[in-house]
Parts: sequence; C-alpha cells; structure tokens
Amino acid sequence: TPRPLPTNSCSLRECSDLPGRDSGTDTPDGDRGDPPAAPSVPPPPTHCCGTGCPNCVWVGYVEELLERHRDGGAQALAAVERHVEDENIKMILRMEIRLRSRKD
Repeated sequence: TPRPLPTNSCSLRECSDLPGRDSGTDTPDGDRGDPPAAPSVPPPPTHCCGTGCPNCVWVGYVEELLERHRDGGAQALAAVERHVEDENIKMILRMEIRLRSRKD
C-alpha cells in the first residue's frame, strides 16, 4: 500500500526549508531578484517576394528585433547572424540595423 505524502501547510514558494531555497534573497514582493528573461527571437520571414518592396518583410523583421532588443543593435545583429542563412539578406539586414541604431 502506498504511504500518504506528508502534509505541509506552506506552498513551495513559501517554504524556506527546501533544498536550494534561500528565503533571505527574496525581495519584499516575493521576487527572487533574478534578471528578466531575454526576449525571444522572432523567426525569420519565409515569404519575401525578392522585389525590394519598401515594406519588405525583412525590414519588419529588423524592426521587431530592434524593438525586442533595445541595446543599440548588438543582439539584433547577433540574431541575424544566427538565424538568417542567405548572405545577401544578412548584408542588407546588417546595414539596416546599423542605420536604424544610429537614428535612435
């Protein structure tokens, strides 16, 4: 027969006797002080027509990267390097990111 689990009157967040739990590091609102998670990287577009439209999906991609990563373009450039395969598109996106980062 299975043994009943011990009952405990506190939730996992409230218990300080759990392994790896140090209640002394909590802030007054219960936040552990961990840095906020990095914004996720949007997937690169897959439906570019390749005609150089002024409202190209790649320009929208750059705008979204810069909006999510407000660090002057460094993380946006890194995302382009990691997630865009076409070297010609990468070159255009690098230029667009640098131009837009200078404006701000």
